[in-house]
Amino acid sequence: MKTSRTWMRNGGLATMVAATIMMATTTAEAGPPSLSTNPGNLAIFPAKGQTPDQQRADEAAAYDWATKQTGWDPYQAKTLLDQQTQASAASAGAARGGAFKGAAGGALAGVAIGAIAGDAGKGAAIGATSLGLTGGVRSRRAMKAAGGASESAAATYQQQFALWNRNFMAAMEAKGYTVR
Repeated sequence: MKTSRTWMRNGGLATMVAATIMMATTTAEAGPPSLSTNPGNLAIFPAKGQTPDQQRADEAAAYDWATKQTGWDPYQAKTLLDQQTQASAASAGAARGGAFKGAAGGALAGVAIGAIAGDAGKGAAIGATSLGLTGGVRSRRAMKAAGGASESAAATYQQQFALWNRNFMAAMEAKGYTVR
């Protein structure tokens, strides 16, 4: 207790409170980063001497135009893709351990059947082996299906993004920019 009192008397508490307030203020002012109107990270050169402000406005207009032309927004689609990927990962994670769960369930069922037949240990071993194999096969199938769904969603996103990006580039070139 003596060291705590000394620390508080020397201004330690006041310093800690001031630092906390400064961190909260800094964090509150920063806010979330704004999304780029150039999600493809294309190199865009203002070939007709456009100002940086004009380029930002032109990029925003090109973004909106590409989105309207394709009916697809890259940021909304990316959010959906991330959600699907997380769901697939959760599904695959839930499927893992199917062999162990099947073996455990089989062992319990085997004990009951084996007890009736007079050898609970042998019944447990048979039940664990048979249901463990079945659970393992189901587990592998579920993990493969989850991975395939995730890969398919990523491929679809890439195709849509290529189409959207082509429209974005066309809009920027029409506004007098060199785009690579």
